[in-house]
Amino acid sequence: MTTASFGVLVGLLLAQLAVYCVGLSVSVGDSLTLPCHGDPSRDVEWRFQQYEYPEWLLVAELHTGSFSQGCGFQGRVESFYLTEPGNYSLTLSPVVYSDLGIYKCRYMDGIILSDVKLEIRGPSSVPVAMGNSASLPCFGNINIQARADDLDILWMRGGEKVYQLHKNTIAYGPRFENRASVSPEQALYGNMSLTIRQTRFSDEGKYQCFYSSPKESGNPDSVRLLVTGHPPQNLTVEAGGLLSIPLYTADPVRVTFSAGLGSDEVLMLDANKGPARYGERCAQRCELLAQNYTLLLWSVTLEDAGVYKVTDPETNKTISSVSLEVSAPPLSAGAVAGIVLGVLGVLGVLGVLGVVLLVLGPFAFWKFLKKLAKPVVRYQAASAEDQNDSSSRAAVILIPDSPEPFLLGRYGSCSPRIRSPHVRIGSFSHRTPSPRVRNKSFSHRTPSPRV
Repeated sequence: MTTASFGVLVGLLLAQLAVYCVGLSVSVGDSLTLPCHGDPSRDVEWRFQQYEYPEWLLVAELHTGSFSQGCGFQGRVESFYLTEPGNYSLTLSPVVYSDLGIYKCRYMDGIILSDVKLEIRGPSSVPVAMGNSASLPCFGNINIQARADDLDILWMRGGEKVYQLHKNTIAYGPRFENRASVSPEQALYGNMSLTIRQTRFSDEGKYQCFYSSPKESGNPDSVRLLVTGHPPQNLTVEAGGLLSIPLYTADPVRVTFSAGLGSDEVLMLDANKGPARYGERCAQRCELLAQNYTLLLWSVTLEDAGVYKVTDPETNKTISSVSLEVSAPPLSAGAVAGIVLGVLGVLGVLGVLGVVLLVLGPFAFWKFLKKLAKPVVRYQAASAEDQNDSSSRAAVILIPDSPEPFLLGRYGSCSPRIRSPHVRIGSFSHRTPSPRVRNKSFSHRTPSPRV
């Protein structure tokens, strides 16, 4: 064998022995792909070793045209090799804490193709809105072959027992009765997370998880629970309607009302380790639904508009608040009919006035024109020859459409007289003028058009 051919053979052998090594970190509940590629014509298997346990457990076997899953992985692994020859990667979903460990992809003859080290992440704090359920994570290396009778799990908060599961026997700490729980089925997979229902502000604090005998700390070794209030709500209710105020807890809880900024708070409900007590504003119209954690206010009025605040009397923290606007109720059929009749009545009066104006308007205009057409009587000074008689007087009658005026004599007889446009108009008194003004002519003034 030549040196060149020996080098090629060694290269092929090393290529076959090459191992793909990778470290992955995921959170519980995520999906994960374990990478592996090899000869499409060969059968492959995946093996898994839990940390601190020597056994190599079967994950999956990938034979030509067939695929099988190992114990503890049924329904959680899928393969690509049936659609992509040579791709022996596995998808693992959802990830549980007992999946923590080392995974190897290899041919049936033992040649390793891939080596994956899997780490599981856990949160250090858990926020939750008051009244909702919270899940505090805790994971441990539980033997995959363990049974429920073998479980020994303890949760503590500040040195105080919260929950303990020991050989199928459950014990609660103070204030956590029937609110704290651990799933035994999930614990067999290393997930010993604690669920707290109907969380309260007093549940806040640092929690720790222990398992097995002797006790071992779970991962994470501690987790802090943060309880927050709920966002404020804005509601609009019609007058006479129903207001529903969410309490998020049945006991302890207090509800107060204020009409607005600067207004005093008025008690609506106080439920704290005893029978619920209602305030005067709420006594006849309120109903507490303890099962639904809701306070009902019936027959809402315009005076009920304002802010309703729900608080925890133990910590005096605000759980939630509701800002209420009350709208006027819709008009009844009778009210609408009354408005319509009123409008029609007003329109009827206006119509009558319009008819009256339409009828009397032309008549009034005709009367006005007729008044303008009457003869205008004006007095003017007598001529020199007529002034010989101290009692004589004359008047000019202007007749419309007449080419010349008439002169009215002393005894009322009329005779045509041409009136000069410069004749000044005056008037005589009906008594004999004073001797000093007998022959005196009248002052020259422009006649008034309405004399």
